[in-house]
Amino acid sequence: MTEIREDNIRQSSVSVGTTGVQIAPQLMSGQRTALTLINTSTGGQAITLQWGTQGSATGSGIVLYPAGSWSESYDGFFIPSNLDVWAISSAAGGTLAVQERVRQ
Repeated sequence: MTEIREDNIRQSSVSVGTTGVQIAPQLMSGQRTALTLINTSTGGQAITLQWGTQGSATGSGIVLYPAGSWSESYDGFFIPSNLDVWAISSAAGGTLAVQERVRQ
């Protein structure tokens, strides 16, 4: 029989400027089961994502252009990172939609 469990789901919209901002905190190993990030900026801002370190420069991590997304989720072959996630925008006024599932 498959174990049924519920995850805590966090959905938010985060303002991202030209100074690094923490998007998701570091968790204990195996707690994060899914993370989806979408650049919802309307002014053309590119948002750079970095794991485990506060980003101080755009373009030095995973770059999401407007409407770009990053998603990682637990399945039989992949476990999402539990490091803290940081973002920085190429210009003021960036926006990032966040959905994170965390095992209770």
